[in-house]
Order: sequence, then structure tokens, then C-alpha cells
Amino acid sequence: MKRLGKLAALLISVVLVSPALAHGADSFDEQHLASPAPARNYQGYLLQDSAEITRFNSALISFKVDSAGKVESVTACSKLSQAGCEFTIRQFYRAVLQMCDAATTVDCLTKITAKTDEGKELEVVPAGIFADKGKYDFVGDTSQNLPTGGGAILVQIPGAPHSGGDLYLIKSEMVGVRDANNSPTAKFNMQRMQTGIFAVSIEKGAFGFSSMSLDPKQYPSVDWTIGAPVGNPPETGRCVMSSETECAKGYPLPQNVAFGLQFRMNNKLDGWLHGRMKAPNITIETEAAGTQLLTVQANAIKVPLIDVWVNNDAMPAGLKAYYANMPNYGSATFGSKEQPLSEIALRRDGNTFNDESTMKEFVNWLPVIGDKAQGMPTAWMLKTMISSGDNSKNPCFAKSNGFAGVVSTNAAQYLDGPPSFNKNEGVLDYKVAAPHLTSTGEVFKGTYDLVMSSAVARCLYGFSQAPIGATISIVSETGEPNVATTLVREKDGFLNLAAYNFTFSSPTVRVKLTQEAVAPTPTPAPSASTKAKPAAAKKNSITCVKGKTSKKVIAVNPKCPTGYKKK
Repeated sequence: MKRLGKLAALLISVVLVSPALAHGADSFDEQHLASPAPARNYQGYLLQDSAEITRFNSALISFKVDSAGKVESVTACSKLSQAGCEFTIRQFYRAVLQMCDAATTVDCLTKITAKTDEGKELEVVPAGIFADKGKYDFVGDTSQNLPTGGGAILVQIPGAPHSGGDLYLIKSEMVGVRDANNSPTAKFNMQRMQTGIFAVSIEKGAFGFSSMSLDPKQYPSVDWTIGAPVGNPPETGRCVMSSETECAKGYPLPQNVAFGLQFRMNNKLDGWLHGRMKAPNITIETEAAGTQLLTVQANAIKVPLIDVWVNNDAMPAGLKAYYANMPNYGSATFGSKEQPLSEIALRRDGNTFNDESTMKEFVNWLPVIGDKAQGMPTAWMLKTMISSGDNSKNPCFAKSNGFAGVVSTNAAQYLDGPPSFNKNEGVLDYKVAAPHLTSTGEVFKGTYDLVMSSAVARCLYGFSQAPIGATISIVSETGEPNVATTLVREKDGFLNLAAYNFTFSSPTVRVKLTQEAVAPTPTPAPSASTKAKPAAAKKNSITCVKGKTSKKVIAVNPKCPTGYKKK
């Protein structure tokens, strides 16, 4: 049986379906190896959320084309002044960011921190660079907005041991391009940034990694990004990151430690961020030199891992219809993607985007996935928004004057853009989807964090500058109250909303912002002495119930809505 929730969220609604087709469990879900194709005439789906961050090492490539516009050569550049790296048509980079130093002063990390949930600051000890002197590392050029690309940062945190020791890998990546079709003197434009923290140990041996292909025959045009293995073909999930001689094996991150990163950015961030973290504390400030300082601190969370296959003849009708007019993207076994699906096995990649299309794809896979995840690896990740969708067109989202906010959830699939504003009901809606159970059969408990610019919230609701409150209601698909921990807080120009520990059968988590009318300030009577100012009014919270529905009301003088009674 398949039960679909009303996929609308900060109206968080999720999906429950019947029995799972699971791949055997690994010792650690962070080392989950993608399951092999069972046979020809199969299609698979892999959602291993960290794969997009860990997929490639640093590289800068420069294209040249012939008179017909066909790709003639692709050169790996160690610097822009290298022979063969003259900017003629298009250049593309993936830069793994370094710690700031005398040589690298921008687009780098200034600080790495760790703090226990009890508030104890932990020592962070530098432990070098993973894949030191990587094959395709390159030197940046700030005049062209090109960051330096090297290896990932390694640190030891003795006070935060994990199953593989106390070593951590920080991979922060910028991806960008410049195109002569836009301007013959164009500077690089950063398309996206993503960062992740991983608990690791280092294993020596014969390995490989993915880089950009240097074979011009692989490129239909310069607009394509084509990967190619270096050394042994990398196995998805085996290593968090690898070189030809080393593998950084992943382990569960401690969830009682708030990890923090600080970046100094020449390529500035704006708009919305999204990620895999709990209780994020994020600030962006502009320094005197015009550079941007991004500070992020949050706890890790567990995220469902999906790894399934289905015979094409048994594929659900909705899934067949979804792929009907699409090319055979993904990785092929028993042949090439150009062959008919009946002659090959094709694994679809669910790790690249978080948009309406990938949400629809995931929902159509749910009858195959079932109600149980194939793994629950830990994650600490933050990314810039790639897909904007209709939500970003709301003029209020431009009111933030830069950083608008961040959304983070442990749902298997979600949308990376800002929440949509349901004007008719005056609520913020957000879409997510996930299996009902963890890989061990426990009920999967959801987390949702939204940090939003107060200026955006006030614009949406037409609020004044007075403090903002909220009501939070959580109702299951059967109408039963769904117990959750909720938080509403406004601080330093941002509104923090959170809902934790709700179940994923198909709950509706709906947040409506409120603001009490501000009483006019009376004109003070003349007085010979100055009177002490009264203390700011303290907000209180109450729980209101109506049948099987419960709401939490937070205000100075909270009152239950019409038809509700105080619990």
C-alpha cells in the first residue's frame, strides 16, 4: 500500500510505502558501497547525499575549439599563465579550498572549531592536507575571481573521538566558470559552493579518484562537464576522498559536538543556503576590505541512504512515465547508455540536485524503495542553492540585501530553495520526502531548521519592527497529534524556526508567524528625576488543542485560537 502525504512544507509532509528492497548493511553506513547491478534490463537509484561533495578533486581546465565550434583540446592548468591555458572560449574550475595563509588570503578557511553540547570548546590540531600536491591542483588569481584549488584539510580533535580515531577531513569546494561568449575579458563566476566535515581514517593502497576528462572527444560542446577516473576507478562510498595512493575512509560523526567553519570569501554568497545539519548558527558579515566572512556552526545529523534496483518489466507506472522522455543519464553496466535499456543496467544518480524534478523522481521511486532506508550515515554539509524555482521570485526574498537564510533537514529528498509563502493561509510551506523507517527498522524522527532574515519575514507578513512570534501545529496523516520539539527565536536580524522528533509517516508541520499589535508609546510626564525603564515583556508559550490537533502558541500574552482549548 502506498500513502502519499500532502508534499507541502515548512508544511513538512513525507511519504510512506510498503516493503523495502534493501542492500546488505555495511559495518558503517558512511562506508556503504553502491550495490552492483543484478542483471541487464534493470534500473537503479542511488541517493548517497555526500557523493556530490566528495565526487571530484581540484582541477582547472581550459577549452579550445576549432572554426566549427567543435572542442579541439582540453588542458589541465596549474595556473592561468601556463602555456595552453590562454582564455579563448571557456574555462572551468573545481577548487577544494585551503586554510588561509600568507599566499592564500581569500576564498579560504580562517578557522575550524568544535564545541560539545555542554559548551566546552575542543582543541583542533592541524594534521596536514589530504592528497598533498594533488595531480591537478592549481594556483588561484584573485584578479580573475579564481580561487586556489588544492587538497582537503585534515585536523585532529582529540576531545571528539569517533570509531576510526580522532581525524577529520574538511572538504570545501567552489565550482565556477568563465565564458568568452559572455565577454572576451570575462572573470570567473562562482556557480556554487559546498562544504562538508567527515570523520575519517587514512588507508594506504592503490586507489583512484574522479577528475574532469581531458579527452576532447568526450565533450559534445564546451558547456558539458565530463568526469574521468584517475588511477583505479573509484567506488562510490568506499572513500570519502581518495588519491591514487590513499583512501580517507568515513566513520559516523559525533552528534553531540557542534562543528564550526569560518570562510573569508572574495566570491561572495547571497540568497539561500541549504544543508544537512541540526541547529545551525550562521552569520555573514562584510569586512573592511570588502571581503565576506561566513561563519557556520552546527551539529551533524543522520540522513537516509537509498540504494535500490528494479527490473524494467516490473517498474511502477509512475516511474516509467517520469523517465519516458528523458535521456539515459547515470552510469551504465553491461554496455553503454546509448544502448536500449533492455540490454543494459542503468543506475540513476539522485545526488546532483534538490529541485522539483528530483523531488518528483524520488516520490516515483518510493514504491520500489519501500518504507525503510538502506542506510543512515551521518552528515554535516552546507551548499549554495542551485535550483531557484518559483519561490525565489517572491520580491520579499530580495529584501535580505544579501544572505536571505538557510534551510536544513534530515529528509532523504527536499527542495534547496526558499520556502514558498502560502498567501491564502498565511503560512510558510516546504516540501520534503523520506521513508518511514531507518535502516534498522526504527521510526525515523525528522529534523527541520529554518533560519530566515527577519527583513524577509516582515515583508512577507507586512509586520512592523516589533518582535515576531509564531504558532506551530503538527498533525499526523491520521489526525493524531504528532509530538515534536519546537523552537522559535529571533536574534541578530534572523528568525530561527525548528521542529525536531516528528515522525515521517506523513506529518504536516506548519508554521505561521504572528505579531501582536504594538501599543502607542505615551508621552512621558515631566519629572525632575529619571525613572528606571520597565523590563522588556517576556514571551510565554502555551499548548492548545482542538480534537486531535495541537498547536503551540508563543507570545507575551498567549491565547488559544478560536475553537481551541488550553491544554
